[in-house]
Formats: sequence, structure tokens, C-alpha cells
Amino acid sequence: MSPKIRRLTMVAAGVMLAATVAACSSSKSTGTGGSGAASTQPSSSASHATPAQLTDSLSQQQARATGVTVDTTKFKKAGPWTIATIVQGPTNGWGTLFDVTMKAELTKVGNFKAPIYTAWNFKSENQINAIDNAIAQKVDAILLTSLSRKDLAPAVDRASKAGIPVVTCMAGTDSDNYTADVSSDIPRQGYDSMRALAQALNGKGNIVMLNGISGVDAEVFWNSGAKAALKEFPDIKVVSEQFGDWSAQKAGQVMDTVLTQQSQIDGVWVGGLEMGPAVIDSFKQDGRSMPVMAGTDPTNGFLRTAQASNVKFQVAPFPPAAAKYCVDTVADILSGKAVKKFTNVVGLLPGSEPYGNDQASQWFVPQLNDDFIGPELLTQQEYVSAGFGKK
Repeated sequence: MSPKIRRLTMVAAGVMLAATVAACSSSKSTGTGGSGAASTQPSSSASHATPAQLTDSLSQQQARATGVTVDTTKFKKAGPWTIATIVQGPTNGWGTLFDVTMKAELTKVGNFKAPIYTAWNFKSENQINAIDNAIAQKVDAILLTSLSRKDLAPAVDRASKAGIPVVTCMAGTDSDNYTADVSSDIPRQGYDSMRALAQALNGKGNIVMLNGISGVDAEVFWNSGAKAALKEFPDIKVVSEQFGDWSAQKAGQVMDTVLTQQSQIDGVWVGGLEMGPAVIDSFKQDGRSMPVMAGTDPTNGFLRTAQASNVKFQVAPFPPAAAKYCVDTVADILSGKAVKKFTNVVGLLPGSEPYGNDQASQWFVPQLNDDFIGPELLTQQEYVSAGFGKK
């Protein structure tokens, strides 16, 4: 899955992750403040020892796949292999970094012909057609970052029936007929980041929720996880919930309006932290104290701005560098090696686990621009060549 991308003024530039394109919309819930300044350290009463088990469809699918090993001997081929890479494309920093990593790993692994490449261009139809074309061309494997879990499921079923292994990468489908899924638990990212925010507020306070594009898979699952965490903290009040469309410009406009309506905001949760710098700027321009922040998919720009403004935060990364493990999994399958049905990249990649402001300097890369999203797996010159150099 997936995946605030977030790393850019995204609506025009694109969406970061796997998703079902939907019209942008917003919903407001206004209220008055009154909780006062909050500590950034959780109290014992606000700290729940055992995280909840999430029951959304994605979490359930990943739970079914966890611990399952797939025998891939029937897919073993000598190569060089022909694969179809059906992915997001360079619509923003996340998609560009995914592509750069994917192509570098294809070259490093070797034994691959030039891949058949298709970017989603925000239309599920493009990906569906690409899978059907890949089936017709009898490719050796498909690497898929799906735009819509629902829309792409039948096409994955067709590929499986045709005997073609499908590796879903950071955004899967509702079908269980994929060969392997390499991703992270997107709902858990929303849950962990919101839970950390609530704990930092000692379980009490007024918060704002800023989501991405309404109806997109990443937005839906980040949001569902965040709201699951809120159920554990009845004294946390969501005074406003909005959609920033993963656009820095719109996120700033939305927060400017919210600040005129809310006298007390203790925390802000952001589902896609490419919108984070705009939130910080809005508070600064309004002369307000910085809220505690939390959210998903931190960009270099968010880390820079948050450090400069002494913002207390907790983030859950959604690294595009996971493309490396997706390519490696395809190579293992076509080599006949057993693979995991589900590989969680959290913990495999440096900086992929949730972290707070005390680790910001460790993952901020000052030599690269605000759109960059770590971790660094390639040389900085390769990232500069891909457009992530500082101007």
C-alpha cells in the first residue's frame, strides 16, 4: 500500500500511493477549545500497553498472508526475464523515487530484459489494460502498484489463472490470487501515529485531522487506522476533520480556515506529511503555539520544517525505497526460490519504523530537496540526477 507525499503540491502533481481516485471533498466538525497546553510526554494513564487488532479488509488480508510461504518452483525460468512493471509513475516525489529505486535494482540484480513499463496516470483502466496486455504477451511476471484495490482485483485473478506470478508492491488488491505482497501495514501506520499523538497529549485535548484525497485507498486506510486509535482515547476531541488532497497549497488554505474557527488546537494528525510544512506555516503565520503533530509518510521537507520550528512529532514512514524488495521478490520467484506471501518492509529498510522528533536529524538529508523521501539506498548523485537536488 500505498503511499503525504507529500513531498509536493500533489493534487496537480499526483498521488503518492495506491488508491482509488475519487473526487476531492471535505467534511467539517467544528467546536470550541478548552484543554489547555499539553505535555509532549504520555502519562501512564494515557498509555495503553497493548495496541488494538485492526479489522479493516487490508489488515485482515495481510494477517491471512503473514507466515505463509509460497512454493515458486513452477515459475522458475532461466531468463533473461521479461516483466511488466505496472506502477504509479513519476506523478510526485514518492512515485519518482519508487521508479528510480526499482530501475536501479533491476539493473543490479541482472537477468532482466528492459521491463514493460506502465504508469497509472490516475486511471484504473490503464492498469487493467496493462495487465491484460502483459497476459497476452506472456510475460514472466508482473510487478504491480495498484491504483485501486477493488478495480484491479479481477485483472490479478486473470493473470493468476494465466500462470503469471504477480508481486504487489506497496499497494495491493482485494484479490488473494497474488503470488507475493511486499508492503507495509497502511492502517497500522494511521493507528500508530494517532496513538502516539494521543499519548503525547496525555489522552486529552483538541486535535485536527487532515486527510489526503477522499476515497483514495491510502486516505481511507490511514484514516481508518487513526480512528481506531481514537477509540482508545475518549477525551481526545476532533474539532475539525478536513481533506487537503495531498496538496501543500490546499492544506495551507484549509488550515488557515480552521485556525479562524478553533481557538484551541493541541494536536494535528496529517495523513500524508507532504502537507505537514503547510500546517506548520499556517500556525506560524497566525502567531499560534505549535501543536504536537503526527502523521504518515514524512518527507524531507516536513523534517526540515519541523526541526526549524521545534515541532514535537511522531511519524510512520511509507518508504518508496521498498521497490528494491519488490524487485528482489520477483527475481526470487523466477529463480524458483520460496518467498513469503506477505513481506512487511517496516524494519527491513532503515528509518522505516515509526519515529519521533528526537530522531529527525538522523533521517533528514540536508543535501537533497524537500521532495525527497528516505531512506537513501542509492548514491546522492543518482537522486540528484532524478531531480532531488537542492536548487
